[in-house]
Amino acid sequence: MANQSVVLDAIKIRARAVIPIVKALERELGAVRAHAIVGGAIADDYAQWQARRIPTRNLHPRAGQADDEFPVIAEVVDDTDTRYSVNMVRCGFADYFRSIGEPQIGALLTCGVDFANEASLRPNWQFQRSQTLMQGATHCDFRWRLKDPSEE
Repeated sequence: MANQSVVLDAIKIRARAVIPIVKALERELGAVRAHAIVGGAIADDYAQWQARRIPTRNLHPRAGQADDEFPVIAEVVDDTDTRYSVNMVRCGFADYFRSIGEPQIGALLTCGVDFANEASLRPNWQFQRSQTLMQGATHCDFRWRLKDPSEE
């Protein structure tokens, strides 16, 4: 649990720096363009950092679920050799960003990194997520499927 507060505290510090920048960019460029620029930069940076931190590619997604650094509660829905599905039913990041009225920026800093990160770490797996707690859903629906070799 101590590690979870460290990661959440780090995101809170990052948010204090990023929120004013995003707000200024929204005024200058509009929210859609500002979020695309900032979200893309954050996602790319996170994926590169994770790629350096985790050099092994294409591990089964369950291998990454033992990480207790993140303040989340997940329920495994499906777990086979070729499929893995998790519903994230509680998220400290979502709780925090909703509490300060900034779930859209919170999504840029946290949820928005998932697709770039998964593409980098698991290129042989298809990753999908259609909803998030951050955006008001009852859970985040993380879904992985091992691609058929013909999809490569």
